Amino acid sequence: MTFKHFLSDQKWLLFTFYFILLLVTILVSVDPKLQITIGTLVYLLILSIFIFNVYFIGTYFYKKNQLETWLSFTHDCFRSFPEAKNHEQTIYLQSLQLLRDAYSMEIYEMNEATKGQLEFMTQWFHEIKTPIAICRLLVETEIDSPSLQEEINRIEGYVEQALYFSRLHEFNKDYVIQEIDLEKLIKEIIISESKTFIAKKVKIELPKINMVCVSDKKALSYIIRQLLLNALKYSKEHGVISISLNQMTKQIIIRDNGIGIPAEDLPRVFEKGFTGKNGRNIQRSTGMGLFLAKKTAEKLGHELTVYSKEGIYTEAVLTLTETNDKYHIT
Repeated sequence: MTFKHFLSDQKWLLFTFYFILLLVTILVSVDPKLQITIGTLVYLLILSIFIFNVYFIGTYFYKKNQLETWLSFTHDCFRSFPEAKNHEQTIYLQSLQLLRDAYSMEIYEMNEATKGQLEFMTQWFHEIKTPIAICRLLVETEIDSPSLQEEINRIEGYVEQALYFSRLHEFNKDYVIQEIDLEKLIKEIIISESKTFIAKKVKIELPKINMVCVSDKKALSYIIRQLLLNALKYSKEHGVISISLNQMTKQIIIRDNGIGIPAEDLPRVFEKGFTGKNGRNIQRSTGMGLFLAKKTAEKLGHELTVYSKEGIYTEAVLTLTETNDKYHIT
């Protein structure tokens, strides 16, 4: 800050002070009862102006030094703040501390998101190498096997998973809210995954219930597919997966009679990368399916919960909100 800028900021203070001096001078001059000579009056004026100018210039250098100290602080926002000298500075410091905390939190969240994305992509590269290698082996041996289609489906699933993970923070750029016939949508998903269900000899039960919801079709389809594939993954051969639609509560309920989830793992099933006891016993578990399904549901304003009893059943409940006309940012 230059002295010229300081003068500009204090122009009303200067104007007021000199106006008061002028007013006092006029009043004293016109009062015949006061015995004040012109010399005395000039002396008082010069003395007052001198004292004020000393204060004025001293204040300039004092504030200039303070501002330089504060400017040096901006080069390292994690240094301790300068000590406040008055109430005005205390308010400024409190505001700066709030800004610093918000900025630090934003940096932390960005770093965590970048770290999470890097971890996921590293894991994704590792997981996708296996089905690609198997496909290459099947092609080289010219064996027309159902395994080839199964591995291709796995690759498509991993690619879709990576796409949804990369779009989590920009979900609002690619969603369309519309009315969806849930029974029709679920049947389309089952048909597309029919070979996988047939290969494991798992039965699907879907009663005929007409139910319409308002959501994004592509994202909702991804959630339901993940829940079905997750149920299939942990189902035994000749198991049963039942899908029910509750019109009163606006819920999609997917239940299997598979191996279930241990009680100690149940609270963590939606954590990123968490595989749990069952996941460690299954080579194809990445711990990302339920995480992405939960995050996508939250973006749509839906609620996803999982109930289970080890060795008996697992039940995923997707609750659709009544009003989904707005994108929910989380």
